[in-house]
Amino acid sequence: MVEKKKSQAKNQEKSASEEEIERAVKGSKEEPKTEAAAKEAGQPAKKEAPAVDYEDKFYRAEAELQNVQQRFSKERATMLKYEGQDLAKSILPALDNLERALANDGDDQGSKEIRRGVELTYKSLSNALRDNGITEIGKSGDQFDPKLHNAIQKTPIDDPEKQKADTIAVVLQRGYQLHDRVLRPAMVSVYTK
Repeated sequence: MVEKKKSQAKNQEKSASEEEIERAVKGSKEEPKTEAAAKEAGQPAKKEAPAVDYEDKFYRAEAELQNVQQRFSKERATMLKYEGQDLAKSILPALDNLERALANDGDDQGSKEIRRGVELTYKSLSNALRDNGITEIGKSGDQFDPKLHNAIQKTPIDDPEKQKADTIAVVLQRGYQLHDRVLRPAMVSVYTK
């Protein structure tokens, strides 16, 4: 019986030593939780991941959102500012035709009545364009500006006191602009030396 007890004690020691080995093996696989534990286990300490700066990311995202909103507001304001541009461009030829009709004089009563109707239509259309920010560009005597005017003729200076070089002599077709954007440059004749 004594031998039986000895063999049981050996088995328990063996079991205990096996359990300790298994724990040691598991422990070596696990990362030490502190630098001190890592030094004791003879392992290099795992570096901690840098803390994510959520506050910085939040402020950056908020700034980007504000930038997008400002960009959208500017684009919308520009679209609203120039929204009538296409309509105005299509109306300008009709306005030119009314000007040509007014340039013809008729002597009879019917022609005078038609002329009066054309004048009223022309004034109404001109006022509607002006009310929507569309203005005429190019008048006789104005300084020639290639951004606003299209010079298609040169006119020699006859009277140097009244006529200056690089000024508009005659407007052949009126130009128009919407706020600061040119819809159609004025076709002009320019005085030259």
